[in-house]
Amino acid sequence: MLRSLLIRLAIAFMVPASLMAQDTLLVAWEATPGHLESTISADTTATGEQAHHVYLLEASKTYLMLTEMNLNHDLNITGQVPAAGQYPATIQPMPGPDGALGFTNWPNGNFQVYGDAELTLRNLLFNGTAVDQSAILASLCNSRGEFNKIVIDHVVISNYDLWVHSSLGQRADFHMTNSVAKAFSGYPNGQFFGGLVWGGGSWMGTYDTLIMENNTFNHIQGEAIVIYSDVDHGRIDHNTFANVVMGAIWYRGQNNLWVRNNLFYNTKSHMQSTYDVSGWGVWHPGGQGQMSVMPDYTKEDTTVHNPDGQVWNHMNRNIKYYNNVWWHSSELTTAMTTTQPWSWEVITTEIDTTVTPPDTTTTTTMQGDTMLALELQSKWYGDSTAITLAQNRGVMEMNNLNSDPGINLDPNYITRQLERTMDFRDNLASDTAPFDTRFWQYEHDNDYVNVEWPMHIDMSYSATSAAATASTTGGPVGDPKWMMPGNYWILGTDDDDHNTSAVPSKFALKQNYPNPFNPSTDISFTLDKKADVSLTVYNMLGQKVRTLVSGTKNAGTHTFKWDGRDNSSKAVSAGVYMYTLSDGTSTITKKMALMK
Repeated sequence: MLRSLLIRLAIAFMVPASLMAQDTLLVAWEATPGHLESTISADTTATGEQAHHVYLLEASKTYLMLTEMNLNHDLNITGQVPAAGQYPATIQPMPGPDGALGFTNWPNGNFQVYGDAELTLRNLLFNGTAVDQSAILASLCNSRGEFNKIVIDHVVISNYDLWVHSSLGQRADFHMTNSVAKAFSGYPNGQFFGGLVWGGGSWMGTYDTLIMENNTFNHIQGEAIVIYSDVDHGRIDHNTFANVVMGAIWYRGQNNLWVRNNLFYNTKSHMQSTYDVSGWGVWHPGGQGQMSVMPDYTKEDTTVHNPDGQVWNHMNRNIKYYNNVWWHSSELTTAMTTTQPWSWEVITTEIDTTVTPPDTTTTTTMQGDTMLALELQSKWYGDSTAITLAQNRGVMEMNNLNSDPGINLDPNYITRQLERTMDFRDNLASDTAPFDTRFWQYEHDNDYVNVEWPMHIDMSYSATSAAATASTTGGPVGDPKWMMPGNYWILGTDDDDHNTSAVPSKFALKQNYPNPFNPSTDISFTLDKKADVSLTVYNMLGQKVRTLVSGTKNAGTHTFKWDGRDNSSKAVSAGVYMYTLSDGTSTITKKMALMK
């Protein structure tokens, strides 16, 4: 336990490379399938403990897994940051010599996490489709113990059936940042089933903390986030949801939740339609929301504690939806408004008792001006109205926009979304037989064995749209990587620890990490020679806020933390700031966003 604590503290405070290297093992690529899991499994001390904590994988190599990894100990798998012309270190399943996939647990996945183990994945690409296309994994990882912690950062997850993560244990912590999840097909012959993150219910577990920031979820068959049971604390911030067939968020037992600064594009709410697909099309009829659906769930005898020791019950939930933007493409809007029965409809029945027999008239009214829906009751609020829902006290919606961001999305993704969505409405199974799960996926080159790199996704949008200034900081909503081109791989100190070159080849300033941030962020720069440098933070008026560095620094990589305070140690306000690196002859400036 002490060893695990020390390791976590070392990582948290970004220890020097000399110390980090002692706990890092380079897993040199071999063509032998199963080499990754066998190497980690065999890497133990004489007393049977795990010898290393961090396992470094080579960029531009594909590690083939034959079986899942069952973890009862902490594990960190980090890929080398890919250089120009390289792709990320990739992990992909492969059938065994008998032709069968050796991932035997259900839901099968790359990792099954037990006990109180912590799993960290960074700078990696996971492809859930077997190399022979014979099978698709259900999930990336599953929590099966108590107090598991999952950290996913700068990871691409593509071509899976159901989940990035499912909680099958108790009180899991899940952190997903700066990542992309795309082309999730949904469970074969039941495409309604599935989501990127799933927890709770009679057969699933709970979450203590759910943090999802700076991610893109694209081309998803099923819901994105589904939470049944209690969650203590949640933050869904600066994510882009695009082409999600069944709705972005569905939950029941959440407390202390912020959903803010997100972009929702072509997301169809699960509970919007009055049409029933074999009993699954509308679990809870009548509620319609563009982003999220919350069942009308009152359970006053159930309480959960937030990290500050406060107690909330399901009648005082502290849930806030604000500064989000949603929009549907014209293609999807046309399909939704011209095809019946479909989404966005509110069906009312009037009985004329003045005639004999009484005449019944059914009227269908199209609605679409709210982001949050409640089970059994449609709630329609203005875009910018702050409303507290009476029967779910502490649930608030404010400053949300229905606005076209002018998004730069491959039209083929939209076409495929329409195919999937229409097929979902018509029948549970695909129109093709036997079921071909690839029908529900989209790869630009139709190659599901090798995920394209760079990814064929561009979710950037117009800087003149309302979405560009709609966030809580006055900046863009959604995943910031699309508004900051070239910053997909943010080189932080941990990545620099694994560089093979001792001396950087150039004078460079890196993007701060995390970004946006609260309460602090790390800023790194490299020097190819000893130099007098200054690292200074400015506000958007050009006024100096904080001097972080002023003096002589040796060649190498240097990292400094900014805590959001000025030179007088006073906390500054939320907003966009610039930081500048200068060596007297060259100057580099980048932007960062402080959130409060």
